[in-house]
Amino acid sequence: MSETTSIPQPILKIISDPDIIRIVGKKGGEVSIKDINLQFIMATLWWEGSPQLETFFNIMEQNIKRALQEVHPHDKLVLDYTYTANDTLEDASEITVEIENIETDGEVLEVKGDVIILSGNDDRGFFKKLTSFRRKVQKNVHQEL
Repeated sequence: MSETTSIPQPILKIISDPDIIRIVGKKGGEVSIKDINLQFIMATLWWEGSPQLETFFNIMEQNIKRALQEVHPHDKLVLDYTYTANDTLEDASEITVEIENIETDGEVLEVKGDVIILSGNDDRGFFKKLTSFRRKVQKNVHQEL
């Protein structure tokens, strides 16, 4: 009888809390950890007047790419995610990001912890909160990096 050795599959794990989003790429015994310090990034973006959400998504995408590249070298990363805001993007106090699909060179990867919740102070008035369901934003994003 011949023994078959299984080739370890790459895994992406995302752990988020209000301060840090940790992106972990793992394959076999190799591990790559990338942290996104939300308070530092958001403060810097606010200070510079940069578009906060777009810049956050760019940082998230690049950190996912780097974490996977270090443990599972690849040429092309396909990343599909959906973000949902509880109001217009300007007034939203909570944005949920759900990772739907990650592929490297056509290989679908396992994703653990596929939801990131960004939340802040909700200073909308009572009427704005009550009618926010009409302005709720949901967008699907497909990136090839």
